[in-house]
Amino acid sequence: MILVIDVGNTNVKFGIVKDRELLSTFKMATDRGKTVDEYWFFLEVLGKRLDIEMSSMERVVICSVVPTLDPVFSSLSQRYFGKPALFVEPGIKTGLTILTENPREVGADIVAGSVGVIAFYSVPAIIISFGTATVLAGITAKKELLGVAIAPGLISSAEALFQHTSKLPRVDLKDPGIYLGRNSSESLQSGFYFGFLGLVHYLIAGIKNEMKEESLTIIATGGLCSLISRAIPEISITDQYLNMKGLAVIHEKNLENR
Repeated sequence: MILVIDVGNTNVKFGIVKDRELLSTFKMATDRGKTVDEYWFFLEVLGKRLDIEMSSMERVVICSVVPTLDPVFSSLSQRYFGKPALFVEPGIKTGLTILTENPREVGADIVAGSVGVIAFYSVPAIIISFGTATVLAGITAKKELLGVAIAPGLISSAEALFQHTSKLPRVDLKDPGIYLGRNSSESLQSGFYFGFLGLVHYLIAGIKNEMKEESLTIIATGGLCSLISRAIPEISITDQYLNMKGLAVIHEKNLENR
């Protein structure tokens, strides 16, 4: 078994994987102030609940978009698991060809998700990650990452507005059922929800046009994928744990580098 860790700006997601099968997942809010010992305590408690000895993990595999936490999880792996962590970073084997101008700029989460799509679904594909940011990536039939589009996330956009307006109330982000709200809450929900759907629809159409593929699999992932994907008919697959599955495959490809 291996421990996979997806370190995001909003949440850190942990998964226990055996033979590519995700046995259990759990997450906690991303806290840049937590120590190595605090993260280990969290893992140890969860391991006891699952009747799994955490320290027996064969390897720790990590994709991270929070550089300040990389040394913390690196120390966690070395101190409590007795082995160095495998980070998704330039130089490791992924089976993915990155065609951007500077492949080193591509986020580790995008790489992990792309590897997951290639291994578990079908390409060509468009991956849409609904998280702190909204990220769309195009993968060709030749397992090439063509490029990426990055837009604000739904929640982060709402928070930015709430923080800079005194009178607008905080609202639940959901489908209000109408476009012209009859009160402040409905008006905000309409603008956020339908405006966000419009953004995603437009980006999907543009990416399809650029990729010039006859058939594309469109896959949604990320913390908000369940809320948004059901309103976008182009999305055929929703997989909240796509990055973790990709990390399991990356582990296999790098076994000789243990």
